[in-house]
Amino acid sequence: MAKEESDYHPAGRPLTGRMVLAILVAFFGVMLAVNFIFATYAVKTFSGLDSDNPYDSGLAYNKEIEAARAQAELGWTVDLTRTQEAGGAQVTVTVKDKAGQPVPGLDAALHFYFPATRKLDRQVVAAAVAEGVYSGAAALAPGRWDVEVNLSRDGQRLFRSRNPLIVE
Repeated sequence: MAKEESDYHPAGRPLTGRMVLAILVAFFGVMLAVNFIFATYAVKTFSGLDSDNPYDSGLAYNKEIEAARAQAELGWTVDLTRTQEAGGAQVTVTVKDKAGQPVPGLDAALHFYFPATRKLDRQVVAAAVAEGVYSGAAALAPGRWDVEVNLSRDGQRLFRSRNPLIVE
């Protein structure tokens, strides 16, 4: 039998079973290490909870339904306007009753929520700038925010709404 002539001459070490095992262990070891790091980072940066006390929030659910009914009976119209300023966002709340008249004498609070993390949330007390008009400013990072408007009188909440806000 004649030997075939070929230009191919293997160089280096041959691929052995131990080498394949080492490659597989290294591959899966790196994959598991990266997954562990990402999972640890995800748990540390976001708890997954929308409420600090979800159990208490659940117990107060019926009170929230009654507050929403009382708010609807007021028939108030609440408009938000936003102006971008050098240090952040200025939000103005205009409150009118059923007859279209301004509603004076309210305590207004604005709570800015950043959906991705609570670390950026801001609470602002809005000052009365005219009869039925309240305004507050907050330094906000660019992105999508939610602003919750709370209107109260003598410590009793009369109105609450949550609205989207885009900061550029």
